[in-house]
Amino acid sequence: MRLFRGPAPLLLLRFLAALVTQMDAAKQPPAVRQRYIHFLNQHRDNSNANTGGKYCDKLMAKRGLTRPNCKNTNSFIHATDSAIKDVCGNKGEPYGNLRLSCDSFRVTTCKLRGGSNRQPCKYTHDNRPRHIVIACDQGYPVHYDEGKVIVNRGRKCRRR
Repeated sequence: MRLFRGPAPLLLLRFLAALVTQMDAAKQPPAVRQRYIHFLNQHRDNSNANTGGKYCDKLMAKRGLTRPNCKNTNSFIHATDSAIKDVCGNKGEPYGNLRLSCDSFRVTTCKLRGGSNRQPCKYTHDNRPRHIVIACDQGYPVHYDEGKVIVNRGRKCRRR
């Protein structure tokens, strides 16, 4: 006998994931909390990393990155909040004033197609594994550096 049918189990899982994210975000001082939640909204998508088709068009709109104008470039890291947060700790190392991940992540970078930043927004995507470069504040990621695409580090991470 099945207790759940249809989309209910998936919706429940998404609700619980959002609740856990909010509970984790509530642990920081207010200045860090807002920046951390903003980072998660803009750069974390813990869904399946198979992002063909209209993935970028849909997710950029859903996250509010197409209003009032289409954002030119945005990247989504396909990992859990805690996996990304670990880059601020022992799963990352200093990279100037930022942190470079020891392990690679699946990242989808959405780039605006065409010359206009007005709607409708149409995006291309690049979905390669890479090491991420982030800024951290009090142990929480608050900024993703889109300009640093490091596919192969060439050496092992010096863990602290």
